[in-house]
Amino acid sequence: MLDILFVLLLFFMVSAGAQKHETNLTTQLPGGKPGHDVPIQVTIDSDGQVTVNSAPTDTPDDHALPETLGRLKAIVQTNATQPVVITPSRSTRHQRVVDVLNACADAGVKNLAFGTPSD
Repeated sequence: MLDILFVLLLFFMVSAGAQKHETNLTTQLPGGKPGHDVPIQVTIDSDGQVTVNSAPTDTPDDHALPETLGRLKAIVQTNATQPVVITPSRSTRHQRVVDVLNACADAGVKNLAFGTPSD
């Protein structure tokens, strides 16, 4: 009987030493600068007019989008990971969306997403 108690005592002593303590676990919380990750809204209406943060840029017929490209370059220079959300209208021509994507690529936008149209 005494030998069984000794074996049980030995078992519990060995198993208690193998436990990890939660105080030793480290976690890495996400960090960032507040206010810098507000996405830039690029919208395209049904006529092809591009707006950057509610400010109209370029003409609907201009495929190069120089003003949009300039604004996006300025934004990317200040914050390289700035998110940009492109929200085309449901009736926007696909070529206009491709024009905006090309402008984003030329500006060096790395964090790009598409929004859903509200109309």
